[in-house]
Amino acid sequence: MKPDLTAPGVDVLAARSQYAAEGEGAYQTMSGTSMATPHVAGAAALLAAKHPDWTGQQLKDALVSTTASTQRSSPFEAGSGRLDIAAAVKATLFASGSAFTQTHYPYTPGQTVRKDVTYTNTGSEPVTVDLSLSQDQLPEGVFTLTDSRLTVPARGTATVGVITHLDAAEDNAAYSSRLTATRADGTVLTRTPVGVNKEGRRVTLSVTAKDRHGDSLPGTLVLKDVERNTAPKMYEIDDSGRMSLRLPPGTYSAWMNTAVRGIDGTHTLGFAMFSAPQIDLDADRTVHFDAANLRKAAAYTPQPTANQFMRVDQYRTNGDLYPFMDSYMPEYWRYDSLWLTPTPKVTTGSYTFATRWRQIQPPLTFSSGSQTYDDVVIQSLSRALPEGTGTHRAVWAGNGSDADFRKLKVRGQVAVVRRNDTVPAPDQAAAAAKAGARQLLILNDGYGKFDPWADLPDAAPLPVASLGTDDSARLLSRIRKTGTATLKVVSHPHPRYLYDLVRQHDGAIPRDPSYRPGPGELARIDESFRDTKQGEARQYRDDVSALFNGPMLSDSTPVATQGTLTSWVTAGTGVRWVSGAGMSDLGQRGLARSYKPRSTTGESWFSPIQRPRLLNDGTSWRAPFRTGDIISTSAVPAWGDAGGHAGVVWADSDTSKISLYQGDELLGEDVNERIVIVEGMSPDALPYRMVVEGKRNLPDRPYSIRTRTEWGFTSSTTDYTVLTPLPLVQLDYAVATDLAGKAHRRTGLTVSPSHLEGAAGAGAIRAVTLEVSYDDGATWHRTTMRQSGGDWKAQLDAPSRARFASLRTTARDTKGNSVSQTVIRAFGLK
Repeated sequence: MKPDLTAPGVDVLAARSQYAAEGEGAYQTMSGTSMATPHVAGAAALLAAKHPDWTGQQLKDALVSTTASTQRSSPFEAGSGRLDIAAAVKATLFASGSAFTQTHYPYTPGQTVRKDVTYTNTGSEPVTVDLSLSQDQLPEGVFTLTDSRLTVPARGTATVGVITHLDAAEDNAAYSSRLTATRADGTVLTRTPVGVNKEGRRVTLSVTAKDRHGDSLPGTLVLKDVERNTAPKMYEIDDSGRMSLRLPPGTYSAWMNTAVRGIDGTHTLGFAMFSAPQIDLDADRTVHFDAANLRKAAAYTPQPTANQFMRVDQYRTNGDLYPFMDSYMPEYWRYDSLWLTPTPKVTTGSYTFATRWRQIQPPLTFSSGSQTYDDVVIQSLSRALPEGTGTHRAVWAGNGSDADFRKLKVRGQVAVVRRNDTVPAPDQAAAAAKAGARQLLILNDGYGKFDPWADLPDAAPLPVASLGTDDSARLLSRIRKTGTATLKVVSHPHPRYLYDLVRQHDGAIPRDPSYRPGPGELARIDESFRDTKQGEARQYRDDVSALFNGPMLSDSTPVATQGTLTSWVTAGTGVRWVSGAGMSDLGQRGLARSYKPRSTTGESWFSPIQRPRLLNDGTSWRAPFRTGDIISTSAVPAWGDAGGHAGVVWADSDTSKISLYQGDELLGEDVNERIVIVEGMSPDALPYRMVVEGKRNLPDRPYSIRTRTEWGFTSSTTDYTVLTPLPLVQLDYAVATDLAGKAHRRTGLTVSPSHLEGAAGAGAIRAVTLEVSYDDGATWHRTTMRQSGGDWKAQLDAPSRARFASLRTTARDTKGNSVSQTVIRAFGLK
């Protein structure tokens, strides 16, 4: 029965390491088991010093039975009570451990269970105690004692029986009590935890799993009780393909995942998910998972693609019970296909099954003559080949050792080696690079796909890929027939197109779980990446689950920081997406949004003008808000781009600071994290200021080196149950720049002020001003603004020697809310 006891662990003063990140000085106060556990260990050591001849069990019994009372907590919560080392050292009477009974169905009428508690007297005089059981919140007669008084002889033992009467206990219920031994004067000498957990009626659920040949199939089983708020359980079904579970009658959901044969040959692997979303279990029953019933679930795209990411989601609910969501992300470098079992529609609760794919332009393919080798895995961390198509000799290098390469003419060609246990893949790569190979191709000889670098810290010194076992056999046969082979290598390290697809099924998995989106189900996004530094970024797009109400996990794709990408996404109001792009030192993220079918949308990343920009969709970002009398600035993203994204810098060269004022009084300030939370604000409408200052020095990025944004707003108390956005005026800019971030000297510039949706106390924008500096803010020139709808437009007239344009913009609404934003070197001039 756990816990045995409790120990002091709240606000404990302890020695502090000089290397600790928290606190200061030689001591600090902490709470938790890290504080309570040393108390118990120290108590055991002190007690062992007093009784060096005692066993570990005797020490434990003494500590557990001499605790101080904790009546407010049950034995299941606090054991016998709180540790009392002084009482343990002085005591001469101890009781053995806890008296806990776990019972199992079925039962006979009048059945009882006895657990003995033995008392040990280490003193020189006999001890007589009165025994009693606490009865708080217990059904009458659940626990009784064989004796109410016990005499323990000097240096001897005596035993009392604790009887559990199962007829008095409800099925599937747990009860606890404390057995107290008291002297005639009322002094409590020992406390012993007592408990029972009575298992109710059980029936047997048997699970069998077979592969396509009828042989047993192992796998991982997940089981969820649909009728009770219990945690799902996971089981491993062994090679027998069988498992039996004793469960309470009810309705359950079960699914099992395992590896099966894939589609690209006898040695390929597919990821199989057997589902039984509704199992009505009122008697013994067997559920059969048969691979013969599996159906391939694939995404068929209008253009040729390779799978980069797939995910399987299962969502099970029943009324007000806590919902259960389970997601699986089969590794695309291990599995070549996804397989599912169709199911009947559920009748108890609801069930949703969803699949998610990211399909990209094939990044690398090999062919020789009419034979294509497409079961390719680019190794993790591997350098990419340049964009384009090339023809190279496939040079066979056996095991890939230095000796194998020594006499080969492999410079500029594709070195082909076999996977083997003698020469590890990193050594093969090192030998190939030393010999001057353009690329290394490793032929696999096992099941699934091969990527040892997925578990290695360092990249190979040259581009490396592997072929699946069946493709490997075909290529090796061709090489051996002619002594060599010419390979056509097609490389797309940064795909020109990709598909982000999601499909949801309610109630059941259909007989055909594949997805063949037509033009009416897709939307097109033309993405441009306009960083001023050529390099590589990662683009991603998370689907937002309507059920889970949050972004789901996905994968990112390499893109050129100065390039384009056409993305096709599942469209419609039922699907929302959050897009993002990031480099090693800068990341951008957009709003969660849906796309209309057949629509075309443009999206630009990393372009000027970069400055603090707020988003508020509750999914990707949370804007500064007020709830009741609490104001929070959230985490203000300091480096949003012209594409309407919020952005952050991941570099030590970025210093951002946020300050919150009420009038001239500083309420809070934070550096880098940009989060200030202030409680106890006046409920009255008062003026506030929020100031964000940013400074950065990113290599090869000369723009937005400093920014300062000051928002003025009026705020009063709001509904404390709602996070209400503050009435901050947002500034967006539009200016035509090239990939170097430079604009024409007489370019037009548009300022678009707005408020966040749902902001409390926002008015209509009425006044916008713009000043331009061509000497990094030393002097400023007022420009003429022309209003056009919700935009204000200006025309620049930069001097011939000017290299940069800095901006100072203000805007004000009819409720007195304002913004003043300065961006030094907002963009370049050509």
